[in-house]
Formats: sequence, C-alpha cells, structure tokens
Amino acid sequence: MRIGAVIHPAAVPGSDRGPQLKRFSRHVIEMTVAMLLGMAVLGMTFRAIHLAVFGTGFDAAWHEHTELAVFAMTFNMTLPMVALMRYRGHGWERCGEMAAAMFGLAFALLVPFWLGALSADAVLPLEMALMLPAMVAVMALRFDEYAGARGSASAAGERSP
Repeated sequence: MRIGAVIHPAAVPGSDRGPQLKRFSRHVIEMTVAMLLGMAVLGMTFRAIHLAVFGTGFDAAWHEHTELAVFAMTFNMTLPMVALMRYRGHGWERCGEMAAAMFGLAFALLVPFWLGALSADAVLPLEMALMLPAMVAVMALRFDEYAGARGSASAAGERSP
C-alpha cells in the first residue's frame, strides 16, 4: 500500500510543500550541473588562455596567480548558472543576486588570503566547496520563487524584460 493512498497530501495542512520541495530540489540539481559544466568547459578555455599568456596550465595559475584563478573559477561557474536562470524565466535582479553571492564568496576567501591567514592551496578548494551551499542559501531565501513552476519568477512579481 502506498503512503499517498492512506493520507493524501492535500488533506494535511501545510503538506503542500512536497511538490514545491521536489521542484526546488530539481532546480538545485539543474543549477549545480550548470555550474559543473561551466567549471569543466570554461575551465578548459581558461587553461588554454593561461597557457598562451603565461606558458603554464591551471595548476600553476592556482598557485602563482591565485586571484586570477579564483575569479576565473567564479566566472566559469556563475555564467552558465545565470544563463540557466534566465532560461527558466528569472529576471536580471535574481540573476544579479546569485552572481553577487558567488563573487562575494570569492572576495570573502581572498581577503584572508591577502592577509596571509589562508594559503593559496586552500583558497580555490574552499571556494569550489562553498559555492554550492552559497547558491542553495540564496535560493532558500526565495524558496517560493525557486520552487515554483517555470516562469514563476514573473508571477512572483519580478518583471523579466
């Protein structure tokens, strides 16, 4: 016997979050995949550019040009995520909010690096590990929008040009 056959979600007050949680989780997964694809595809481009300009690949960039590597990684992961958000109907305000969270994280990690409290070996792995929680935190602040159906951004009161 299925649980849904015994207790229908609509019969329990406050249980209508199930479909929203499913849509929210799907949106998190889609945006995570977009970030990972950006890291891989645009990362190869960054490596080629770094190789052409400095004569070394990404490993050297990470240690010799830490700030450049951090901002390149942030850009590489943010661009496809914002593109996906636009495709899903989110307005520029939400896209900017998400991008600000990603670049804010980069600065938050670079400040201790500049002060000597964080090594170059730690900055990039920390950034990559913290970008997903930062993205989910921004999404959780606007749960109803990110858990809504496609195009719900405009229904939530945000205009998309």
